Amino acid sequence: MKSPKNVLLVTNAMTDEEINLIKAAVNIQQSLQICLNIVHVIPSLPTCYFNIPSTVLLAERYYEEAEKSLTSIGEILGVDEKHQWLITGRIKNEVLRLANSLGAQFILASSTNIPELHKASGLHRKENNLTLIQSINNLVRL
Repeated sequence: MKSPKNVLLVTNAMTDEEINLIKAAVNIQQSLQICLNIVHVIPSLPTCYFNIPSTVLLAERYYEEAEKSLTSIGEILGVDEKHQWLITGRIKNEVLRLANSLGAQFILASSTNIPELHKASGLHRKENNLTLIQSINNLVRL
């Protein structure tokens, strides 16, 4: 029995059309045994900004909205809470770090996030296990 393919989906900047495309692809590919993980990366603010009370409120509001978005997408795609990740930092660093720790074979992201993810050097290659970064729009071709 083959182990499931680990796929990491970056939910930042995802459109409803992309969510529906992924849902359709996952439903079609059920026989492929895909373990779908979803992640939303909250950009970190320099700590000096937290001396400004309005910035703290803004950061809290952003966190709450990101959490609601992640949960909503998780429900639509049928992703367990244990496979939903809400992390803070730079997208390219945090997504690749999480993909590496999960052993993800593929990273799917909105086309707006692809250029930043491709800037990462090395792409955390492992022996016989290359993490491929693909746009959700290319999902049809996978």
